Order: sequence, then structure tokens, then C-alpha cells
Amino acid sequence: MLIIIQEIQNEADRSLVEELYRKHGSTMLYIAQSILKDQARAEDAVSQAFIKIIDNLQKFHFENCNKTRGLVVIIVRHISYDMLKSEKRRHSVPLEELETEVPTAEDDAPLESIVSAESYHFVMDCLSCLNERYRDVLRLKLIYEYEDEEIAEMLAISQENVRVRFQRARKALMQEMSRREKGNE
Repeated sequence: MLIIIQEIQNEADRSLVEELYRKHGSTMLYIAQSILKDQARAEDAVSQAFIKIIDNLQKFHFENCNKTRGLVVIIVRHISYDMLKSEKRRHSVPLEELETEVPTAEDDAPLESIVSAESYHFVMDCLSCLNERYRDVLRLKLIYEYEDEEIAEMLAISQENVRVRFQRARKALMQEMSRREKGNE
């Protein structure tokens, strides 16, 4: 990992990546290891995650430590799952293709226009109940405000897949919120 960091030419970028590694490297390794169940492969996943972070360093905003942690966790988790999927593909049939749904313009509204400040925690609780792949796309798009192209690159999926997951995630979130609201009546 240190070799990767040492290859960064810009001193400020190198310092930033070193700080990210110090703060979040052990968490990233723990997550990768819990998914991959192998220390060496987990280290590879963390290295790949840092390469992806370094390649897109200018797109990241590191002011908020919790957002940064969430973002690096999403990246390493998806890389770990991709590693598992690539192994499984060698031994099984390809996954079914996703049905395509075209999102409307209202789907792209930022989180602030969807919910008020007082219901933010309610939405976050509902969001935490969603499937990981849907939850990650919603967080990256609505909370971190990344574009479909950036999300696709981070998660190593197509832009169309990002739009489909976002549409499905939004629908699942609305259903979960509705279910909880009916339970409180």
C-alpha cells in the first residue's frame, strides 16, 4: 500500500491519501476481510479501493469525516463484492439482466427537496433497511450528490445500471417509509 501512496507526485495529494489511509485503512481492511474471508484478498481490495480513490481524488470532498468514512466504506465494499462475483462467475451461470426503467426528471432532485429537515432521521432509518446496492446508490446520488457517471465509475457498473438501481431504490425507500408510517397510525 505504501508503494501506491509513494507513487503520487503531488505532495498535497500524497499527504491527503496518507491521512485517509491512517484514518480509514483499518476499517476498510476489516470490511473487506469480513466479505472476502481472506487476509490477502482483503488487502488487495483495500489497495484497489485506494487506487480508485487516488484516480478520482479531485472528485472527493473530505471536509466531513463521517461522509468520507461512508464513502470509502462503500468503495471497498463494492470492490470486495466484485472480487467475490468474479470468482463465482468462474463457477456459475451469469446473472439475469436487470429490467430497464427510465427515471423521470423528478428522480434527480436532491435530498433536500424530497424531505424536510425534521424527517431526515426517519428517512435515514428507512434507508438503512434497504438492500446494500440500493442504499449505496441512493447515498451517493442524494447525500454525496455525485452524478450517474461518477457513481458508475465508483461502483464499477454501467450508468444505465445506476439509473435502474436509483429508480428501484427510490421506490423501495418510499415503500419502507409508507410501511413505517402506517405502523405508527
